Amino acid sequence: MRKFTKKIGCSFLTATVLSIIPVALTAQEAPSKGPMSFSAFDKDKDGFISEAEHNSVREARQEQRASQNRAMRNVQNAPNFGEIDSDKDGKISKMEFLENQNKQMQENRSNKGSKNR
Repeated sequence: MRKFTKKIGCSFLTATVLSIIPVALTAQEAPSKGPMSFSAFDKDKDGFISEAEHNSVREARQEQRASQNRAMRNVQNAPNFGEIDSDKDGKISKMEFLENQNKQMQENRSNKGSKNR
């Protein structure tokens, strides 16, 4: 009986911890440094990023960084919604988002390499 009770207790604890993790991750504010996650932009959690979601999240991040007196490097190079929405369906899929992030990181690495020469 003790083993059974112990297993139930462990299962309950595991289930509780696993149910808390997604809440903590969604409640997390956008990072002030580094790339932002797809879920940070997808505010209505429909699996796509609308132009309104994209623009509001970018604006909020810029305001956040400005309030911290952090430089907004490369803000002029940040792609606009239309550049990320490669299939021009009016929404950004997770694949489009990740492809764009990868492209941006590669460009940033290339630019750093050319500065160091």
